[in-house]
Amino acid sequence: MNENTAEKHDMGSATALSALIDRLVATGDPYAALGAYARTQDAALVDVALPTRRQRLIVAAAPYAPADLLDRLARDADAPLTLRLAKNPATPASALARLLEGDPPARVRRYIAAHANAGELLPQLARDTSIEVRRAVTGNAAATSEVIAGLATEKDEQIARHAAAAPQADESILSHLWNSGDVWVRADVAAHPNCPTEILAEAEAAEDPLIRRKCAANPALPDAMLLRLLGDADEQVRGAAVRNSAITGDRLDDADDPSAKVRRLFARRSRLPRALIARLAADPDDWVRRWIARNPDVPAALLGELAQDPDAAVRRSVSRNAACPPHLLSALATDPEPWVRAGVALREDAPDAAIAVLLDDADHDVLGALGRNPCTPPDRLEAIASHPDKDVRRAVAFNRAAPPDALAVLAEDVYPLNRAILAGRDDLAAQLAERLLEDPEPQVRFAAAANLARAAATST
Repeated sequence: MNENTAEKHDMGSATALSALIDRLVATGDPYAALGAYARTQDAALVDVALPTRRQRLIVAAAPYAPADLLDRLARDADAPLTLRLAKNPATPASALARLLEGDPPARVRRYIAAHANAGELLPQLARDTSIEVRRAVTGNAAATSEVIAGLATEKDEQIARHAAAAPQADESILSHLWNSGDVWVRADVAAHPNCPTEILAEAEAAEDPLIRRKCAANPALPDAMLLRLLGDADEQVRGAAVRNSAITGDRLDDADDPSAKVRRLFARRSRLPRALIARLAADPDDWVRRWIARNPDVPAALLGELAQDPDAAVRRSVSRNAACPPHLLSALATDPEPWVRAGVALREDAPDAAIAVLLDDADHDVLGALGRNPCTPPDRLEAIASHPDKDVRRAVAFNRAAPPDALAVLAEDVYPLNRAILAGRDDLAAQLAERLLEDPEPQVRFAAAANLARAAATST
């Protein structure tokens, strides 16, 4: 593309975006304006998006609202607006700071102290007169070790527990809490990745199983301790040790645990020894077999046995196993249980013969799965998009291979959620987005306007 051509494209893109903004301003639809503003930040859309007090309250509580629009609302916020902004996870740090400058009540300060974007405000909030606010500060994952250290000296059980679980709590803080806290605090200290090794040794030998269980879950636990806890007398401790990501599956060489709950956890781990996989596949507990049947490390021959399990949920797990070979998928496509057949219908790697069999299936779960599968023929996707069941129809809205005719059918769907999902597709044709811009449902118009604005801003 030469310079003149590129310039013409840029001008065309700017013209299309300008025309869209002018249109939204003229129609005065706050939801469409909000959707377009999220993509363009065009000042002309602000007054349209925030025309009334009621609409400002709605936007202040919306987690999808653009950060700079929430910041704008915080500049002159009354009490109800302040509370909604403080609770909204999308509110940016600058807006939270503005809210705090207005000396809000303790309830609002507590929401700000717990907010994920309040990191720079936490040192100030840690000195707050309200114990509830200080508790929220220690429970905030953004709290620094300095902030936590200052609060950990307080004689408050909730603050102590929050401090013990704080991601940035260091060894000195954790040592203090271990020596001064009750069993619950000690348990949280034992679970912390920064827990000193000497405290882990005490936790491993603790009389209370809660402390040993939390210790067994610590991702920084040394292998030797972890292996010993795998043999603990308490099933919850053993279960926590099996779940611990610090130990690889090939180290878990003994699944003859008396507890089915623990054996289920063994079955969910990867890189298990072949002998252990074979034992789990023959386990008398249905849930153990269900989990191992999903494990991609299971050999094809063993998957073949599990594909004939009397429990339909086990056969379903085989159909969802990434390592399931084509011949088994074909066999499971004729399974008497619809949920098993639906598992095959979801597979993009299912053999053509299996898909062909499933196309004659009338079960809603199977049809919904076919609606999501890009391997389903276009004419069948169009038919599924017209199905009487709204959940079956919705599946096509997620299918990236859905043909234009099927999407056009969904644009007229009587169920608003189906139209909203369709409107949010980033590959939606402009013609359909234009049609959905006139939809009676606000969330559909929001998504359609965002789609059109994105396309206009990025077109080349």
